[in-house]
Amino acid sequence: MSVDTPIDYAVPSEKDCARYKMHKYWAAKPWYVVSEYIRHFSKEGEIVLDPFCGSGVVGCEALINRRKVVLNDLNPMATFIAKNICRSPINLEKLDEEFSKIRANLKKEIMDMYLLLEPCPSCGAKVYTKHLVRGPSLKDNWIVEGRCSRKHGLSGHIRRTLTFKERQFLDTLEDNEIPFWFPKDQFPDGRETMRLKNAGMDSVDKLFTRRNLTALSLLYNEIQKISDLDIKELMLLAFSNTLLHVSKLKSEQLRPMSANSYYCMGDWIEENVWERFENRVKWRWGIYKGKEETNKLIGNYYKLAADFNSLLSDGTLMIFNRPAQDLSNIPDESIDYCFTDPPYGGSIQYYELTYLWRSWLKMSHEFIDNEITVNDFQGKKDNSFEEMLTEAFSEVYRVMKPGRWLSVTFNNKDSKIWLALLKACQAAGFKKENIVPQKPISHSFVQSWSGKALKHDLILNFRKPTIKHYVVKKNEEREKLLDIREIIITSTEECLFKNQQAQLSEIYETAVIRWINTIYGGLVSSDSKEMQFDKEAFDIETVDCILKLESDYLRFEKGNEIFYKKTFFNKGDDINT
Repeated sequence: MSVDTPIDYAVPSEKDCARYKMHKYWAAKPWYVVSEYIRHFSKEGEIVLDPFCGSGVVGCEALINRRKVVLNDLNPMATFIAKNICRSPINLEKLDEEFSKIRANLKKEIMDMYLLLEPCPSCGAKVYTKHLVRGPSLKDNWIVEGRCSRKHGLSGHIRRTLTFKERQFLDTLEDNEIPFWFPKDQFPDGRETMRLKNAGMDSVDKLFTRRNLTALSLLYNEIQKISDLDIKELMLLAFSNTLLHVSKLKSEQLRPMSANSYYCMGDWIEENVWERFENRVKWRWGIYKGKEETNKLIGNYYKLAADFNSLLSDGTLMIFNRPAQDLSNIPDESIDYCFTDPPYGGSIQYYELTYLWRSWLKMSHEFIDNEITVNDFQGKKDNSFEEMLTEAFSEVYRVMKPGRWLSVTFNNKDSKIWLALLKACQAAGFKKENIVPQKPISHSFVQSWSGKALKHDLILNFRKPTIKHYVVKKNEEREKLLDIREIIITSTEECLFKNQQAQLSEIYETAVIRWINTIYGGLVSSDSKEMQFDKEAFDIETVDCILKLESDYLRFEKGNEIFYKKTFFNKGDDINT
């Protein structure tokens, strides 16, 4: 089956679900969008590909919709998360039994490390540390958020300054020997890891207090005793999703890595390791609820395939770690549909940001050379990003069947990165059919707080032609259309025609779509390597600068957002709108 028309509408939002909350990962696309695209562009039993699979949303939704699926990611942490999200069915009784063993063996020992010396002032019961606020602004007046073991009143919450004796107790823990293995991997020099090094945290163990490092080593050692591989890996998934929250990267106001970086707080919190781990197993977004969902939705359809031949016979999921530039384990013209979310230049440094998790799970760090990114520490500039992305999409083109579809979701405010993506897809041979703005499942930290961040992803639908052809716009037509100022003004007028005011991000998104439709001049023929692109590019700051110089538009701000409206209104317009 090959459909002739792409999706041309934004998929309506649906509620979040537990299966994709089992572990943090970046840039996961809304499950309902992925599901809708898979159903539209493929049929049951066909093979779906995601060469940049991340946490595995495409894989899970493909299996739910009874498609076979090939997942690839260079990063072993990504495929570990993806495999465990897809894995089904899981014996939930066995999962509960193994967690009960861990709780029986470790809960008291770990919780005793967080016991406060002063009892609850209301009832005299024991009080355990929920988290401890530490940092330079507090000096020696550390603030403890505790919970009474009897949970009276407002869930038994107590907040006060740590006493002198309690500080002495913490000092004794600093001298204790950590009982089991823990990682001491040195952070490499990098764009994000230099933040840690500059803060004195040059190795993984230094991200944790001695108390939390002790508790984590106990937990990791206990999980290693589980004999059932499925259950063991799920417990490790919960464990790794605990790590950031019990590190020094968390504050009371900001979740760790919410800005896609190793942002080091001034004041930070030391969380209770046992409570966070139990939360990651039993919480409504924990592994137990997540596997309840996949047991119901995927069930016995999950069958891991060792290779492509196994996938063609009775397998349903093939998952592997290799560069997207080398999909040689997939035969030519064997894939029915591809939905993927490639790297956005250097926006998210996956290698560096997963280093902490990989170290604890004893995964390889030896894949940095093949990472598609922009990173000065790796010697990778915009041109190398474009070259590697072109190699990747050329591989996608090779493995896809003629006439079938590729959907690429992308979000970047720098048109140089957009240009790299478009050049890569054109060089591979794909024909662009349409572009759909799609609201993400939630806004990132940057999207929430920056007036110059895009509020939508753009989904570009391409098709592999049955006969490779090459269509180029006439030079005079391209010269006329490729006036960046004209594109921006026309896009602004389009937005203001719908509403009397428009966000800068909306204007930029509209301009990007118009710009892409202009410069994507056709496919490169097999005997021509010349790229049909205008060299001029722009970003959201360019749009803002050009509009500020235009007397027809008035710029104003609401909170963190930047808006534009017409300077002059027609008679009858509400000037206060």
